[in-house]
Amino acid sequence: MARFIERHFAWLIFGIWALRSLSLIISSWPNISSGSGWDPDDQLRLVQSRDFLNGQSWFDNRQYRLNPPDGAPMHWSRLIELPLAAITLLFTPMFGQTIAEIVASTAVPLLLFGCIIMLLARTAWHVGGKTAAISAAIIAALSIPLIVQLRPMRIDHHGWQIAMAVLALASLFYGHARTAGLVLGAALAIWLHISLEGAPMSAAFFLFLGWQWLAKPHEAARLFWTISAFALSSLVLFFGTQTQGLGAAIYCDTVSPPQLLAILAAAAIMIPGLFIAPQSKLARVVIMATAGGVAAAALVLRAPECLNGPFSTLDPLVRDYWYVYVQEGMPIWHQDLPIVTLLMAAPIAGLVSCVVLARKMDKTDRSKLWVIGFFSLYALVMSLFVMRTISVAAAYAVVPVAALIAHIFGLYRQSGVPKQRIFYVTMMLFLLAPGSFVTASLDVLPQPKPADDARSDAQSLLCESAQSVATLSALPRGQFLVPFDMAPMVLVQTAHSALASGHHRNQKAMHDHIEIFRSRPDVAKQLMAARGINYLAVCPDEGELDHYARKNPGGLWGQIAKGNVPDWLEPLPAKGKGIMVWRVR
Repeated sequence: MARFIERHFAWLIFGIWALRSLSLIISSWPNISSGSGWDPDDQLRLVQSRDFLNGQSWFDNRQYRLNPPDGAPMHWSRLIELPLAAITLLFTPMFGQTIAEIVASTAVPLLLFGCIIMLLARTAWHVGGKTAAISAAIIAALSIPLIVQLRPMRIDHHGWQIAMAVLALASLFYGHARTAGLVLGAALAIWLHISLEGAPMSAAFFLFLGWQWLAKPHEAARLFWTISAFALSSLVLFFGTQTQGLGAAIYCDTVSPPQLLAILAAAAIMIPGLFIAPQSKLARVVIMATAGGVAAAALVLRAPECLNGPFSTLDPLVRDYWYVYVQEGMPIWHQDLPIVTLLMAAPIAGLVSCVVLARKMDKTDRSKLWVIGFFSLYALVMSLFVMRTISVAAAYAVVPVAALIAHIFGLYRQSGVPKQRIFYVTMMLFLLAPGSFVTASLDVLPQPKPADDARSDAQSLLCESAQSVATLSALPRGQFLVPFDMAPMVLVQTAHSALASGHHRNQKAMHDHIEIFRSRPDVAKQLMAARGINYLAVCPDEGELDHYARKNPGGLWGQIAKGNVPDWLEPLPAKGKGIMVWRVR
């Protein structure tokens, strides 16, 4: 079997990916056929891609149909839109733009998924052999945290973040120091360019390489090439995606001038130090500490507000009415138990696998396992504070779990005792998808009756669907005030504009959006007039509206919810699946 796997490895991985892709296309068909993504981020990414193809500058990523006429500054990189734009351009002459967009939005995440599966399989081969490699491909294809971010029509940047994280991990097992360093440095730079959310994990990679250099002076080559590639790639990405240079605006959610200066300052100290490669451990500690201190000083002096995180400068009103309800950005203790168990089971299984295997491997394989274990634990700890980063922890857990499955499979083949063989098969099946088994076990317990808000959420999803929102196109073109999560769909399905969506750099418009809904009707009228808003449209079961009605019963929406509609709002016939619409007189 080992010889068969080695001979047909690439085809086996391709087959696993192809079967999983087909099943995901089938299960995602409602979203594919509607041409809409899974959430507002996917929808707005599609609008951004359309604008880029329609001539908007590479260096201008503002969304001008939000917060008109100034537009909404976006924190997204054009880099992510390149493959979407390329595939759309390729297929538009044959099928038209609508079908071409669907093809691109289906192909890009699935192709990215294939690359991730291959990288994880190759890494597992280094740690646990051929059987572990195939097991890793199967585990990755079944992983819920990965599927959520890499299924068809999921075109937001989270899939790319996972891909860079997996590429960075895989590079640690490359034998050639220069190749490994160049790949790792470029992967980390791209990851941070996409989102500064990757900064803690990037720091972990540099911490690991620094420790390696401290213990083994000959590891200087790998760290040298990593830092060189990281600094150079960061420079290219920074100056290649905006025109203001070091005078660009300072943001805390991506690499802006202070972060770039910190990177370059650290590199300017580390590269000569690595080139000299002092034999003294104390000297190496001093070099690394100086580089870290200078980088930290650059950030403190140029952007002290960013020390509290990417959302530290968020408007307090926007934070209280919007950000605290974005569940994926909240810590684990803010999540529902079923979600936590489903997502956390795989990373925990990965750490347990590391501990179990560490006692059974030789010294060389054990050292590889501890590398995986370190990054798996680090990623898991990060996910406790920001739940959406669990996908990286789940990806890293694939490798040790696959190695343990390979070990159990070996025991299964050697055993002739039926009860033992049944036990080994059960353990392998559990490790393939631990989250599903744990969730199924919880489902056996008595469940509470469905809450009213669960039924409301289902109705809201139907009301805000692509087909429903598309009916707003029948109205004369204008600017809409709609709930945050509905705004991107309005932009995708109609030619209308909207005041704001749930995208934090547009916080001035988000502030006014919230003020309109929560203020007294007479004040709301003045705010809407100042903003040039023509229509108010809502799905009445939208959760955001419940917050306004509960916190501000005397506000505009609090009064409308009670049936007290001000006379300056002219009611129009309902649209789609229950969209309530008013024209501002």
